[in-house]
Amino acid sequence: MSKPEQTKYVCIHGHFYQPPRENPWLEAIEREDSAAPYHDWNERIHFECYRANTAARLVDDRNRILTLRNNYELLSFNFGPTLFRWIEQYDPWVHRAIVDADRSSCERLDGHGNAMAQVYSHMIMPLANRRDKITQVAWGIRDFERRFGRRPEGMWLAETAVDRETLQVLAEAGIKFTVLSPFQAARWRFPEQGVSWQDVRGGKIPTGRPYRYDCGDGRAIALFFYDGEIARGVAYERVLEHSSKLVGKIDAAYERREALEGEAWLVHAATDGESYGHHFKFGDMALAAALRDIEAAPGTCIINYGAFLASFPARAEVEIIENTAWSCAHGLGRWTSDCGCHIGGEPGWNQKWRGPLRAAMNRLRDSLAAHYELEMARLCKDPWKERDEYIDVLLDPERLPEWVRGHCTRKEPGGAVRFLQLLEMERYAMLMFTSCGWFFDEISGLETVLVQSYAARAIQLARQTGAPPGIEDAFIRDLEHAPSNRPEYENGARVYLKKVKSEAVGKGRVAASYAIQSLGSATNGRVRLYAYDILPREQEDLGPNPAPCLFGHAAVRDRRTLEQEDYLYSAIHFGGLDFRCSVKPYAGPDEYASILKTLQGAVEDQDTVKMIRIMDEVFGNEAFSLHDVLRDMRSSIALEISRQTLATFTNMQRHLYTVYRPLMASLRQWDISIPEDLRGAVGRVLSDELKQLVREMLPHEPHCPTDECPWDATDFFYRAHLGRIHSLLENARAWSAPMHIEKVSAELGKALVEGMLALREDFTPGSAGRFMRLVRICIELGTRPEMWKLQTLFFEMVGSALARPALVEGIDGFREFVQELDRFLECRFFELLDQPSEAEAGLRAEQS
Repeated sequence: MSKPEQTKYVCIHGHFYQPPRENPWLEAIEREDSAAPYHDWNERIHFECYRANTAARLVDDRNRILTLRNNYELLSFNFGPTLFRWIEQYDPWVHRAIVDADRSSCERLDGHGNAMAQVYSHMIMPLANRRDKITQVAWGIRDFERRFGRRPEGMWLAETAVDRETLQVLAEAGIKFTVLSPFQAARWRFPEQGVSWQDVRGGKIPTGRPYRYDCGDGRAIALFFYDGEIARGVAYERVLEHSSKLVGKIDAAYERREALEGEAWLVHAATDGESYGHHFKFGDMALAAALRDIEAAPGTCIINYGAFLASFPARAEVEIIENTAWSCAHGLGRWTSDCGCHIGGEPGWNQKWRGPLRAAMNRLRDSLAAHYELEMARLCKDPWKERDEYIDVLLDPERLPEWVRGHCTRKEPGGAVRFLQLLEMERYAMLMFTSCGWFFDEISGLETVLVQSYAARAIQLARQTGAPPGIEDAFIRDLEHAPSNRPEYENGARVYLKKVKSEAVGKGRVAASYAIQSLGSATNGRVRLYAYDILPREQEDLGPNPAPCLFGHAAVRDRRTLEQEDYLYSAIHFGGLDFRCSVKPYAGPDEYASILKTLQGAVEDQDTVKMIRIMDEVFGNEAFSLHDVLRDMRSSIALEISRQTLATFTNMQRHLYTVYRPLMASLRQWDISIPEDLRGAVGRVLSDELKQLVREMLPHEPHCPTDECPWDATDFFYRAHLGRIHSLLENARAWSAPMHIEKVSAELGKALVEGMLALREDFTPGSAGRFMRLVRICIELGTRPEMWKLQTLFFEMVGSALARPALVEGIDGFREFVQELDRFLECRFFELLDQPSEAEAGLRAEQS
């Protein structure tokens, strides 16, 4: 890549990160109520930001979409590995769009991609020991290679926290550069010019060039210090209110450059990626418009750090201020002390808990490390090398059995399980240092409880592999010195006991959750419950009377460690949300037969008290209720029971509605308002009927003889159903009855997305007609579900069509379809069909 030196080079970097939110016993994120209406904060920010930036909207003055842009194609970025793993599982389309954007940038910039790697679990590196630093970097590199298919050039440090040893570890691993705050630079110079060191403390370093940092032993790493004015504008000065404000900040930064004559200058800023859509609504759109304008500006080149460094290697050298970060004005105080940095909290709160929590975690880490070395030495040659390579299993869990055979050299009984338990213990011993655990205001807060839960899981695995019982007692004693701002907790020890230990999950609780769920639905074969496999061995349904009861035997297998244990279970449903389940380790077929016979006798006697007494005698007094079922499963069971109960209630209301409908018509005729409670009942009945009508009109319903929608043969049924829907809505309006269409709207959205995917692959007039019938149902209901996804798929379809203009003109009805769908989706994509292709535009320009 060659550009004239007077070119204005621009690079905006987005650091996209969320702390790992998975329950450590389940490897899944449970519902986070504070993120409502979304399931959890990852999901909420995904919709507002991560996904939004893969197809940011550029709109006209009436907010109609002109085109879409994948911001990641022009934005330097890094994703936290644990977050990007979640995105891959939750929304593979977005994961693929981000990876494709990096590939596109590689093609544009001679192999230098926009994506940077990140230290794996967002650990504050200067506060870590060297061994953990090496693993964090190694895991970050391997994760990046697996996702982007190339070696990373740069690596993002959590909170840009830095010390000399961290930079040495990066350089030893082959990392070429990282990005720091200008306030982390101490002094710089041009060595070949004999210029003396210039002190630049206080953020005064010229930010437009890379600097060489000497790591010793012949190694060096390049450092970019971002422009603080631009970064501050994005974070605090609301420059994302309009793209012109961001462009203005960039232009101003270029005007104040301190470049030498002929020196290439990079205007760049590192920003919180969540600014673009989450912290600032429509920030993704402002960024897209700014990137468009910057890209179109004469003499300007949007570039990334790797490409700039390759074209203009570092000539200046720099020294850093060690033990500093971009988000704390007090060095690393935000993760070690009550430094004054906080995000709000309540009046009078402090963060005196940070230091004691850090000390407790450090002591626990060292105890776990000693246990790990001792136990792993019996199972492999190099325990710490095995930990560095364990990332390969995390990235490809299907390889686990094969990987263990090649790495666990001691082939003793149970050796493979213990080998994996120790590696999992160390994984959580690193996750418990995730930076967000100290970032916020209160030790009982969501993120701080999460890091304590990772510590609890590490302790549990240590105990399972033979660590002394005192390891947890010592940790709890240390937490007593971490004061809570909330009187109900008093200190970290009580937070740990109330909010962490009480939520710990053992295999017995998993077995009980499975048993209670099985009472409501039949299960056959292996069942996956989060990180566990349930392998049913045998099960007896003891009938509905005197209360529904199941008795069975199942194995619970942890897929992470291959540990497996068999359990007996007995579960009873007393009605409503009242469940009782007892479990115990399986002792053999004779015991199973004996317990079954005893329970069957109690059932024959129709004696519920006797059944409970037998369960207490056989299984012990400890029992699980619905409250003990894993959280999201508990909600599903409760909602299903509620749905069944309300269905009976709705049937009763439907009967009353049929009987008293003439009376309601008379009331309406005399302009007499229907009582509010009656309006609610009418709304439920009409909503239920509406839902059934719409479901009958969706493709792939059981009544369809094929996968085709039945409206293909004739419009009669379609028109009749649409007329009936119109009548229902009219009645609801006339009686002021509230309609509940959220669920049926979501089902329509799903059908529309599937239909658009099919049209994108093979557009035919028939399939377009069926799709538009669904659109007309939405118009009748006054709903526009899945708008973002439909607009994005529609844009892709039009884009594909533009690449084959002859095909567009040859398809009957294609232009009309685009024009009609434009109106529904609030787009202006039809205009793209009338724009000349690149070849035509080039020919016209040549002729003129």
